[in-house]
Amino acid sequence: MAHSNITAERSLEPPIWTFLPGLHGSDELFGAIQDRLPDDIEADFVNLPPDGKQDYDTLCKWLDDELSKGRRRLLIAESFSGPLAMRMANLRPDEISGLVLAASFCDAPLNPGLALLPLRPLIMVKPPRKALRHFLIGEDATDADVAQIRAVVQSMPKSTMSKRIRTILQLQETDNPPLPGLPMLILQANNDNIVPWEVQRKLEACYPDADSQWIESPHLILQRCPGTCIKRIAKFARKIDVSTS
Repeated sequence: MAHSNITAERSLEPPIWTFLPGLHGSDELFGAIQDRLPDDIEADFVNLPPDGKQDYDTLCKWLDDELSKGRRRLLIAESFSGPLAMRMANLRPDEISGLVLAASFCDAPLNPGLALLPLRPLIMVKPPRKALRHFLIGEDATDADVAQIRAVVQSMPKSTMSKRIRTILQLQETDNPPLPGLPMLILQANNDNIVPWEVQRKLEACYPDADSQWIESPHLILQRCPGTCIKRIAKFARKIDVSTS
């Protein structure tokens, strides 16, 4: 009886907002998000493993070991981590209360050669600032924002970055679980120069019941539009709480 009471109490607690990073794998770019989190929200910010295998199945097993069990979670996955979050939601259906996909995807682009072009600067020893602006953070980004992204990208082992890029290019839509009944919010960037339009649309088609919203932003949508993203995520989270209460 005592165990069932504890379980019931935990199910009534608000979910932990669990942020999964993009291709860079670091929580260092979530600073603006952390500053805008509601005071009553508990949040985790995950760092992906900097070495070893980087395919989604391996990362899902790693994440399952990394995240504590027994609490509801709202998974908020940026870009590369989207397919990882989908697998995690499928693995822990009783704990994952909802899924937010920010500038993410469910399938590799049709033309791998073209898809690789905007990713090449990320595996350079000194990523060009102009390329980072164009593909990631936007032409009007501050020098400080560009410098931070450049430092994070440079700190990542190039072999690890290459493995993650290979994982993206090998991804197939059929690899992702269907996730019926899971509340899902898709935040799409209108000016995304990393994720092609057809890949964005394919994600919406793959999960037709998701709430898909577009934001005027470059690829790094959580970094450039943290306030807007937090407001939309909070509204989405409130809807989940109402529907499950």
